[in-house]
Amino acid sequence: MKKYELIKQRILLITLLSFVEISSLFSQNIQNPVLPHVADAGVIKYNGKYYIGGVFTDGSYYISDDLVKWTGPVHVLDMNNDWTTGTGAGNDQIHANDMLYLNGKFHLYWSVNYWGKDKHIVHIAHAEANDILGPYIEPVKSTWMDNRIDPKVFKDDDGKLYMYMVRFTDGNTIWVRPMKDPSTFSGAPVYQFASLPQTWETMDNRVAEGPWVMKYRNRYYMMYNANHTATEWGNYQLGVAEADSPTSFNHGTKYPYPLLLSNQTKVDEEYVDLLQFNKTYNPLFSYTTTLPQGDWKSPSFNDSAWQKGIGGFASEKIEGSTVRKQGTEWNTETIYLRKSFTANKSDIGNLALRVTHDGDTKIYLNGHLIYDKSEVDYKMINLSEKEKSALKDGDNCLAIESKSGKENYVNVSLFDMKRDKADDILFSPGQPNILRGLNGFEWWLIYMANKNKEIRSQYVNRIHFFDKTMHSDGITSSNTEGYFPEPTKPTYGDTFDDDKQSKNKWLFSDKEWIVTNGEFISNEQIPQTAVLEKNFEATDYYFEAGINITDKAGVIAWWKDKDNWLKVGLDSSTKSWYYQINTNGAIDTKSYLLPADFKFGVYHTIIVQRNSQIFSINIDEIPAPQLSIIKTNISDRGVPGLFSANGKSSFDGLIYTIGWDEFDSNIGSWKDSQSGEKALGKYTVSEKGLEVLDNRFQVFKGDFLSQYEFSTQITNSSDKGTAGIYPVFIDKDNYVKAVFDYNRQKLIVTRVVKGKIVLQNDYALDKWQTHYADIKYSDFIEKGYSFATPTWIEAIRLNRKAFYDENSFLDNMFDKVSAEYLKDGEWYPFTNTKIGIAEHPAYNEMSFDKVKTEGLRFINKDATDLNSYLYKIRVKEQFKDSYNLRCVKLKDTLLIFVDGKEVCRVKTSATPAQVGLFSENWLPIYNGIMRYHIPE
Repeated sequence: MKKYELIKQRILLITLLSFVEISSLFSQNIQNPVLPHVADAGVIKYNGKYYIGGVFTDGSYYISDDLVKWTGPVHVLDMNNDWTTGTGAGNDQIHANDMLYLNGKFHLYWSVNYWGKDKHIVHIAHAEANDILGPYIEPVKSTWMDNRIDPKVFKDDDGKLYMYMVRFTDGNTIWVRPMKDPSTFSGAPVYQFASLPQTWETMDNRVAEGPWVMKYRNRYYMMYNANHTATEWGNYQLGVAEADSPTSFNHGTKYPYPLLLSNQTKVDEEYVDLLQFNKTYNPLFSYTTTLPQGDWKSPSFNDSAWQKGIGGFASEKIEGSTVRKQGTEWNTETIYLRKSFTANKSDIGNLALRVTHDGDTKIYLNGHLIYDKSEVDYKMINLSEKEKSALKDGDNCLAIESKSGKENYVNVSLFDMKRDKADDILFSPGQPNILRGLNGFEWWLIYMANKNKEIRSQYVNRIHFFDKTMHSDGITSSNTEGYFPEPTKPTYGDTFDDDKQSKNKWLFSDKEWIVTNGEFISNEQIPQTAVLEKNFEATDYYFEAGINITDKAGVIAWWKDKDNWLKVGLDSSTKSWYYQINTNGAIDTKSYLLPADFKFGVYHTIIVQRNSQIFSINIDEIPAPQLSIIKTNISDRGVPGLFSANGKSSFDGLIYTIGWDEFDSNIGSWKDSQSGEKALGKYTVSEKGLEVLDNRFQVFKGDFLSQYEFSTQITNSSDKGTAGIYPVFIDKDNYVKAVFDYNRQKLIVTRVVKGKIVLQNDYALDKWQTHYADIKYSDFIEKGYSFATPTWIEAIRLNRKAFYDENSFLDNMFDKVSAEYLKDGEWYPFTNTKIGIAEHPAYNEMSFDKVKTEGLRFINKDATDLNSYLYKIRVKEQFKDSYNLRCVKLKDTLLIFVDGKEVCRVKTSATPAQVGLFSENWLPIYNGIMRYHIPE
């Protein structure tokens, strides 16, 4: 490529980025909750907007075009059927919505969850509408659709429908039932799974509910809730099962761990509660229910005559609760508590108070008031420097005065947070919905959860895929440490609510199209085209459009000029879809039949994903019939657009984002850099992904962009060599390289400017990781732990509380169980072990000679001992064979994440860049490779 052509391209790309409103470098974290006081709900995306309805909406929807700001409510449904008439079940019993749009008809499913004195009505209902905002009418009024709650209708990519629901058969269990059409079943229910005892799913009650099913990268995923939904238990969590088909979810396909859980679990695992763990483990408070005499808040006060009780003073016992544990019964109007502890101020970092109470409560540190709150609360408080200054070297006392409320409860913890700050209390996530984000590439979880003592509300958080393993950012709030921005906008997106803004991005073949009533309309009887401006040109992109035609129209998948383009259209006269490719004026047309019931005159969605010369076509989220992949010789950059052959055509919900998402054998077009740097080495592509064939390897791909996200899974089965990426590649003298060094077991980040290394840092990736027992290899006396990839480890921590008895506390848990590791199919004992109390005194720690393993197992040493001692363990991981490497380039800053955790931020150039892959002295595999533009 000539130098002046490259400069011209870069200028065009810089101009492209100026179309979007400039934002700050780091957007604030999501201001969760995004929709207060809406609980079990369903969400649908239609023509670029999101609609949500469920508990506390009483048959109404809220609407959003960004998943963060919601308007409404708009009333869409009144229950009007024979089976609820005359009972107390009204619109307030419309729970756990699910919505489906199919072939011009909107379907709304919900649970009637009425446990009344007049009649128990706990069933699944169904209504239909011709408009997204209703009115929805129940087609069958004489009876319900099915038993019992939490319907989810999943449309597979072959067009078949399946309803998932929850029945009360073994606790709450999840079943699936094939459907003939949106209102008719075609087979018997198929059992999927319940919650298993002695796992995270049964911390209190036996519940599995709220199923959400999706398909991505040829895998099926079900997210579900487990444990009791009520906040007084605090254990509601979200798990995932992954399967080969929509009906083959089972216990063995579940991830062993919850994907989304209370952030208090991490607090308890990683930080020491000074009130429980001092010189020894001591959960006892001193307490009295009569007004103390003297300075009872002082460390020197003699409380030997006071009673002793375990923290969690309560009038009610809730079995299995993590929020309201009753350690000691309390039924009087007022209680006074003291907790003595010793401290070395130089060893203690930031302090955070976790407090739960039902009535007016005051807390003193060495006589200094640090908390004063009326009525009920459940909260984390980071102590200020002034409040922390009350801490003394040596003896200290935390004193509490609490009054009864609606019920009696008070409990307090004081955590040494070291360098960290405590976040809000975020807990009890449930009723998940996972939908594509604004830009077509991101996946977003929309769900209910709780923050502090607030009423449950709707939250949104990002879902990632490490190749094919689902991962979540977790519940976050604006106070959560880290980078958790709002959903990324597309390069260009439009719902046509603003006619002036909508039309200034387009080039028209003849008369301008009309923007009216939220639609983009071609209203002429002659062929018409509208293409995005040249500044939007790219070689890889996602393009989505809602289309309503009565004759013949579609999308332009690629447009270079009037003699070079690719169109994908719908033809009502032949009831077919077709594509036309124009090469230097020569047009070739291919046509394929649509399903017999395909309806014209209503909205359908066409999605085009361009990956260089390959165009993937989806119609209504189903691969286009007979030919969904169009392989071309097109290599030039271009823009997408719209066309209408003749007659009125309407378009809505347009999404255009520069980038690609490739996996398995769909990976391709990695080659020389557009800046002139040559590719090195060869690769092959298979179901494993991109497999490197030569010991020296580098390839490049993509348009030059100044802001983007780039991620991939990198697997290297050897313990030598390097493998990684160029997250920023401007040219051979200006780039950033991030590679895993398998010899040194570190991540190496290098920045080169004008041919000189200006930064080279290495980052150790060792960490304490929580692992949950894998039920495929576990029972009550043996616990097996599987690693997703072979992993180097050097220490293990076991909780000193036995899993079967939370009131136990052992000197050495390793006395109860033997420990072995798995390598190449054989089990081995650890060597050179040292066992003691961990830095966190809740754990015993065993260190040993570093080993590489695929799994661990622990077996009760006493053959007659049938107690279950373990479930969760903590493992000190040093390095792994496979990592997810994700980079976010924002203007002149690069953020680098490994397995979802931010590792570093690197100063870099704001100059637009490509990305690349790099390896040396070994043959890694890359899979699940995604890159997309982040507009400024």
